[in-house]
Amino acid sequence: MTEAERFPFVEVHGAAHARGHAYGTAFRERIRATWRFYVGTVFASSNLSVPQIAQRAARVRELIFDFNAEYCTEIEAVAAASGLANWEVYALNARTEILNAEVGECTAVFLPESRVLGQTWDWIEALEALVAVTRYVRDDGHRIVTLAEPGQLAKIGMNSAGIGVCLNFLAAPHALEGVPVHVLIRAILDCRGMDEVRQVIARAGYGKASHFLIADDRGEVLSIEFEGTGSALVEPVDGIYAHTNHCIAATRGAKRYVIPTSAERLVAAHKLASRQRRGGVRELQRILDFDDGTPAAVRVRYRPEPLLGGSKIGSCATIIMDLPARTMHLKKGPVADGAYTNIAV
Repeated sequence: MTEAERFPFVEVHGAAHARGHAYGTAFRERIRATWRFYVGTVFASSNLSVPQIAQRAARVRELIFDFNAEYCTEIEAVAAASGLANWEVYALNARTEILNAEVGECTAVFLPESRVLGQTWDWIEALEALVAVTRYVRDDGHRIVTLAEPGQLAKIGMNSAGIGVCLNFLAAPHALEGVPVHVLIRAILDCRGMDEVRQVIARAGYGKASHFLIADDRGEVLSIEFEGTGSALVEPVDGIYAHTNHCIAATRGAKRYVIPTSAERLVAAHKLASRQRRGGVRELQRILDFDDGTPAAVRVRYRPEPLLGGSKIGSCATIIMDLPARTMHLKKGPVADGAYTNIAV
């Protein structure tokens, strides 16, 4: 495997300030480049001005502080070490809530018999070269491995307790009133068991439009959709958990806010997973690598997105988590049969 095929990696230790400082120092230039990209390209394609983004980031800080002040300490240490203003790093952690564009991205699947969880992470091509992997090691020995955009506390990841989290963007109107998804995922990964996960989610509030597919190494699963002011649990179909970018919980009724390709990818993911229900890592790799050249393709080739000013979007990464083995398998880009990097929690 070449250096270009690997994701940058850092391991950080200690309490919140030490972790944030080490992370911000290690990824200083990547964090700064990620912010420049968002403010110059992504946020610039929206109707939000920079002062409006700063105002929303200030509200995000209040929400995070009320939820867990330790995360504010960590974010602000990241900002100081990377040379950004605090509000800029808060904005990176809340970019999903600040900009809710109806762009197709991400297919997540859990194979319950092998307890293997994974997804494509579909977003803007330029971020493929910036995204990085972090292993957090707490003083009590609890460990987390997560792939995230530089500056974010977490995104797709797993921990030493055998818990893994995948994320799907949803589109729905919402107020900025709950903990941002990237901070909430970090809080989930800080948990030692699924009961604790439920407690964390229950006090995190709403104000977001996203789906979390959470599973552990015993096969316990929590598939939960957040849509504006509420949430709903998703049941498996024929024993398989799969999700794309629209609400599918039975309590939702009509499938509102269906993002282009989401329905097609969901059908394909269920069909492929039903054939591989007893499979493991390699079988999930094949599912997430499916590309038939139609809107049902799970591995998405880069293509221009008008809603983002023509920026190309596609599968920046594929992430597969073997929960019993505590191992993450990572592939960069929408490359057919590309090489995977393996990282132990």
